[in-house]
Amino acid sequence: MGKTYVVLDLETTGLDYQNDQIIEIGAIKIDDWCDEIDRFHTMVALEEGRELPEFITKLTGITVEDLEGAPSETDALSSLREFIGDSVVVAQNAPFDLSFISRGGIEPELFHCTRAMVRFVEPELSASLKDVVKRNNIELNGHHRALNDVEATIEVFKRYLPRVSKEYNGFLNIVQDSVDRPLKFKPKNAVVRTVHLVALDNTDLMRLLRAFPEDHEMFFKLGGIIDRAMKGRD
Repeated sequence: MGKTYVVLDLETTGLDYQNDQIIEIGAIKIDDWCDEIDRFHTMVALEEGRELPEFITKLTGITVEDLEGAPSETDALSSLREFIGDSVVVAQNAPFDLSFISRGGIEPELFHCTRAMVRFVEPELSASLKDVVKRNNIELNGHHRALNDVEATIEVFKRYLPRVSKEYNGFLNIVQDSVDRPLKFKPKNAVVRTVHLVALDNTDLMRLLRAFPEDHEMFFKLGGIIDRAMKGRD
């Protein structure tokens, strides 16, 4: 049997893997032709004392009742680890998903980030799943539900992998870091590709600068970038 991939997506209570938790896991195992081999899905019970934020329910449609009686995060991640095995992991925003599954000791040796692929091919366009599927006429019903997002991500993977496969060792383990979206978690074996500011007008540059307090490290870094950009336009 050839290489297999596990395309996964998580829904969580928030964005911070150190303080939030997973509430839904969806994963589909595919072969080299992107044909489905198997799929995995589970809701995840809330930890004792944790509340489900209202905005997450509005975003995903997931309610507290949906999580009652579900496996704990520890048990759910144990099952996911078994499902992944030695497959290559694929995720739309790999650093985010890999940060949460690392809590269960899952650190894949090889992975693909479809968001990084899109940014490499189309640096001037949005790399959000919603926008990418719209540009490519990919069906996405029920966005922000794990398996729905996985099915759309498979289609993105199919379309963009051939366009980046000759770059960076097949684009394996590539993640991106940028001023407007700093990398918050570096997965095991990750190769960080820094995305520089390009084609931004003065208003965009100043908007980014104001996003950081004056004593923040990024304020000084971004200030230097803006200064050089302004001089280059004189």
